[in-house]
Amino acid sequence: MLYHGTSVQGLKRLEPMISEHGKPYVYFSSNIVVAAFYTVHRVKRPYNWFPYGFNENSTPVYYEYYKNAFSDVYSGKRGVIYCCENVPNIQNPTNINCAYVCENAVNISEIIEIDDMYKWFIEKENGGELIIKRYETLSQKQKQNFISIVQAEIDDNKLREKPDCDYAEFIKNKFPFLM
Repeated sequence: MLYHGTSVQGLKRLEPMISEHGKPYVYFSSNIVVAAFYTVHRVKRPYNWFPYGFNENSTPVYYEYYKNAFSDVYSGKRGVIYCCENVPNIQNPTNINCAYVCENAVNISEIIEIDDMYKWFIEKENGGELIIKRYETLSQKQKQNFISIVQAEIDDNKLREKPDCDYAEFIKNKFPFLM
């Protein structure tokens, strides 16, 4: 079973779309929690805000780069997870252990509609399927590392030159000392 997370309801098939890789793909995860992260886009495309990784057991770990970040992003937001079986010709171009793409349209086997993504994620956290590293539990070294990552995002995306873009606005709001 592969999962595709989105905010778009009512789909009958998943169609390839161009994303940051420049080719039209349908994106999937073999991990439902990872797919669920993509039900909410905190910043508008082509930018992304998905600060997660994995622990040694391949459990997804969401890192709060600022206080109450997880709630800020997901609380009260609706999402849909489309479940797909027997997806043909899947590839893993990103080398992320549970991320796959397909260049073809894919039929949907099951639809999971979620009214509040934050509550759904907390259930997953309580069940051991997700770790949320809350800001107040991070070490100073971790916080500084995350600031460096955000700084690199500002520089790589030339956000100071685009102060009105959604991503620059988000960074200014959450990390004003960097802009």
